[in-house]
Amino acid sequence: MLDQTVVAIGLDPMAQDLHLTTFLMHSVVLVYVLSLASLTPVGGVLVRRIGILRTFQIGVAVFAVGSASCALAPDIVAGPFLLTARFVQGAGAALMLPVATTMITDLYEERERGRALAIYAGLAQIFFVLGPLVGAVLAQSFGWRSVFVVNVPVSAAILWMTTRTGMRNTPMGGPLAMGHALALALALGVLVLGLYGWGAWGVLDPRSVGLLLAGGVGLVVAVRFGMRSRRPVVDLRLLGIRRYAVAVGLTFAVQAAQMIMLVHGAVFLRQAMHQSLLTSALCLLPLVVTLTVGTFASGYLLDYFRSVRVPTVGGLATAAAGAVAWSVTLASPDYLWQVPGMALTGLGLGMPIPALSAELMSSVPQDKISDASVLRQMLRQLGGAFGLAVAGAVVLGVNDDEFDRAGVVTVPAVQAGFVVADTLLGVSLLCAVFLLPPRVRTAKVTV
Repeated sequence: MLDQTVVAIGLDPMAQDLHLTTFLMHSVVLVYVLSLASLTPVGGVLVRRIGILRTFQIGVAVFAVGSASCALAPDIVAGPFLLTARFVQGAGAALMLPVATTMITDLYEERERGRALAIYAGLAQIFFVLGPLVGAVLAQSFGWRSVFVVNVPVSAAILWMTTRTGMRNTPMGGPLAMGHALALALALGVLVLGLYGWGAWGVLDPRSVGLLLAGGVGLVVAVRFGMRSRRPVVDLRLLGIRRYAVAVGLTFAVQAAQMIMLVHGAVFLRQAMHQSLLTSALCLLPLVVTLTVGTFASGYLLDYFRSVRVPTVGGLATAAAGAVAWSVTLASPDYLWQVPGMALTGLGLGMPIPALSAELMSSVPQDKISDASVLRQMLRQLGGAFGLAVAGAVVLGVNDDEFDRAGVVTVPAVQAGFVVADTLLGVSLLCAVFLLPPRVRTAKVTV
């Protein structure tokens, strides 16, 4: 959770030091999120083959290697090296994230489990909020490379702690069937790269068209193969359950809008408003702090009203209004005009996902909860990659070529990227109003 926000503040000094273009600067975030999203099913395969604990430990080790490699990015061929390292880092996160909740569930007895999961979710949100501030302090004091270096000792400490939990590793065995998972990941990666290529090369450029066609065909083949499999890596048949499909679709869109506002908002504060790293992080707090408030408020609203519509529709309406207000005030040189829009956006974005999580997990059969969780996690992170790709393409299309080469984003380009988020939230609000059921069954709310 820390690494999803800590890098946003370090993007500008990283781009200036390594002479990255705007295309490569955006790709540093996009590749990580895409790797995390598309390789999540691989974690499910490894859990069945080698067990939960071993999968988590391998994920931590891979994440540490990717982080160290990012910190060692050379000035020569910096772009390809850094993107490869970020892909490895995302792969490690893809092995950790889906199994973390399961590990906690296995470690604690039922009477302690709720409190343990609440502490886990609360700490995750705290680190998400602290990300920009931690990134700013590290980058300003020790340089942007320290943002990645700090992950290495933390990973070592985590590996040491996992050996002392007393948790048993009980793999189910069976073949290590990675083919479908990797084919799905490759198809998604090519498709998202093609979307992003629209801004860099043009809509009708052969590279963009070729990548989109190849990714689309590969995705269709992977989906058809998975639908025919008796034990698919990702059970897409769950999308045939209407309540589950609606909840996952809205989660996808909310995550897309959230990543757009967070990443482009951080870059805007640093570049367009010419603020220091620490000031940029502090100025981003109205967004991330209210996002956390909305996340915790969601559970209370769901319990009180017994309806997923209240936190979801209310949250999306608040986020949409805040996003429009923030977009309009970007042109103002006075930061204080942006605060109300930022705060409303964060509050609204935090409310839908916990409630939708309860909705989608209560809509599937008990024996399909594990598969539903993997698919939900994959599509949620893929939403972030999709949002960054589409908004990045729009930003590149609006930004002047001279600024693109210098790795600088102008105010009109950021506003254009925000319009993508505004549109996503507006469409999501309409879908929530007309497609969500009025009430939900009793279910635990998970963040």
